[in-house]
Amino acid sequence: MILPSGVSLLDRILNGGLNTGLFTHVYGEAAAGKTTLALQFVTNAYRLNMGTIYVNSESTAPVRRLEQMTTRSYGDVENMVKILAPKGFNEQGALIDDLELYLRENTKLVIVDTLTRYYRLELEDKKTNYAKHRELNRQAGVLKGLARNHEIAVLVLNQVRSQMKGVDDFEPVAKNILDYWSDYTIKLRVAQGTGERAIKRVVPEGEFSDGLLYLVESGFSSERPMRKSEIG
Repeated sequence: MILPSGVSLLDRILNGGLNTGLFTHVYGEAAAGKTTLALQFVTNAYRLNMGTIYVNSESTAPVRRLEQMTTRSYGDVENMVKILAPKGFNEQGALIDDLELYLRENTKLVIVDTLTRYYRLELEDKKTNYAKHRELNRQAGVLKGLARNHEIAVLVLNQVRSQMKGVDDFEPVAKNILDYWSDYTIKLRVAQGTGERAIKRVVPEGEFSDGLLYLVESGFSSERPMRKSEIG
C-alpha cells in the first residue's frame, strides 16, 4: 500500500508516497523542514483514517505544528496519532523494541524524529562509540523488520554533518548504517527563496527525483505562495 502526502511534488518524488513494508530515510540540515515533511504524512494518514506512531526524540514536541496542519486540537487526533518521547538513547532502543505493543489494526505509519539525536550525544564518550554504532544499527534493523512484518511505512528522520568537500555540502549522520537499511533516501535543504526547500530523492535513482517545495501554514506546498505585492 502507498500512503500519499497529498502534496503532488512530494508524492511524485516518492513514486506515489510512503510505501508500507519499506524504510524511508529523510535527512537535512536544521530548519530544512524534516518534521513538517513527516507531519504532512501524519496529517494525510489521519484524514484517511490511518493511525500513526510518532517517536519524538527531539527537544521540542510536534504537537503545535500538528494541530496547525490538521486544524484540530491534539485531543481530537490523539486516538489516531500516538506520540512517544524517549529520554535517552537506551530508552529509545527499548521503545523501538516495544513498538509492536502499540500497533493497532489501522496503524500504517511509524515515524522516528530523529533517530540519531541521542546517538550523537552518546558519541561524546569515545570509549563506548563502537557499542553505540552497533546499537544504532540494531535499532534501524528492528524498524526495518517492523515495516516488513506488519506492512507499515517507516519514516526515519536524520541529522547531518558537514563533508570535507565544501562548506555548503553535507551528509547524513551514520551514513553507512542508514544507507544499508534504507529503501528510499530523501535529502532536504534550505533553498534561496523565502520558505523554499529543495528536495531530492537520492535512492533509488531515476527520473523525477528533485524539485522545490514551499513551507506554508498547512505544511508543504508544491506551488510558491503568492506574495502580498503580487495579489491584485
